[in-house]
Amino acid sequence: MSVDVQVAESRPSGWFFTRISLFWVGLSFMWGAVNIQVLPSVVPDMVGTRLQGTAIGAIVFVGLAIAIVVQPLAGAVSDRAQFRVGRRRPFMLAGVLLVLPFLVVIGLTPYYWLLFLSVVGVQVGGNIAHGPYQGVIPDQVPSHARGRASGFFGIANLIGTILGAAVAGQFIAEGQLFLALLTIAIVLVAMSAMTWVFVREAPPPPPESFGPIWNEVRRRIRELRGKQAFVWLMGSRLLFFMGLQSMDNFLQLFFRQGLGDDSPEGKTTIVLGTVLVLAILTSIPAGWASDRFGRLRLVAAGSCLGLGSAVLLVFAQDFVQVVAFATLLGVGLGLFTAADWAAAIDLVPDARAAGLYMGLTNVATAGGDALATLSAGIALDVVNQLAPGYGFRAVFALMGLYFLLSVVVLGKVRAHVHAAPHSRVLAPGA
Repeated sequence: MSVDVQVAESRPSGWFFTRISLFWVGLSFMWGAVNIQVLPSVVPDMVGTRLQGTAIGAIVFVGLAIAIVVQPLAGAVSDRAQFRVGRRRPFMLAGVLLVLPFLVVIGLTPYYWLLFLSVVGVQVGGNIAHGPYQGVIPDQVPSHARGRASGFFGIANLIGTILGAAVAGQFIAEGQLFLALLTIAIVLVAMSAMTWVFVREAPPPPPESFGPIWNEVRRRIRELRGKQAFVWLMGSRLLFFMGLQSMDNFLQLFFRQGLGDDSPEGKTTIVLGTVLVLAILTSIPAGWASDRFGRLRLVAAGSCLGLGSAVLLVFAQDFVQVVAFATLLGVGLGLFTAADWAAAIDLVPDARAAGLYMGLTNVATAGGDALATLSAGIALDVVNQLAPGYGFRAVFALMGLYFLLSVVVLGKVRAHVHAAPHSRVLAPGA
């Protein structure tokens, strides 16, 4: 291991946390733009308003279902990689290069089926990069600093999402869809280049005798039967992201059709910006607190705030109320983002396979997005046909149900944690 990496691990600085978080800005910029602004803008014109929710949900669901498979496999491959430049960065670069042509197609196609296939392609490339990237914290950050590292990762994710949604929304409002997609590509390449320069990986460890990839994945999944705390945490994470994405991916349509707003892209950006700025402001102190007082309490508080926000949004009648009610979600997202990621790393069953296990966490993150978008999209279409105008209220009610179930499932995590004395999953002395 190089001296530089040893120093970074023993005394993590703010600059260290910042540079290992840069790649997350690029990934979240892409998905914030595509899921929040691009798909709700182009899909209704392709399929009509009667099936818009289901059509958006189908794209997101299938794409993320593929991502659920690709990400842990890519992480597992990177765990055993022996490249001299590091075992994570080559896969991150390859994934980004694969994404770029599909972004071009999304910006040009007038056909739903081609849009569908292109988003799937972006998911494959993005998750070839994402899976190995998730091994960076376990590789380089000591356990006593993982809460702070998770806070920085959360901030990078939130900054990328808000910038992606804001920039794409502005271009789309001006009728410049292709420029929006071109900007996504530029940001993604720039963050990848900066990560390659600023993230120093230690020489790879001696190769492990893991066996064939598929056998390794199956063996690790079987091992999870004895690691119930990790499994239940992923269940709680799945439900949290189902609640979050139920709002995010249909907010633009709510402003345009539910409230009759003539500038839905801008209103969507303002609401999500409020949520994400509050989450960013909350993440750093929340990461510090999770290192000292335990992860699960902050995760539970974040889910409860999300539940409160969803209940209020059911009754929202105008833009100002939506912004006000969404502030609770912003604080809750900051608490959750900082603490949940660190808890997952603490509960990884085998640090030698960190890339694979952290890739499996995407079953919760991406799976939550996929299931929420599909279920909320179907609920939107069905309720609107039965009771016109109430479909979006049903989406917010579903959002609240997912947050409530997330809190309930979190209780199972605590019941199954058998933490070592130094663990920060529970509060000290818990």
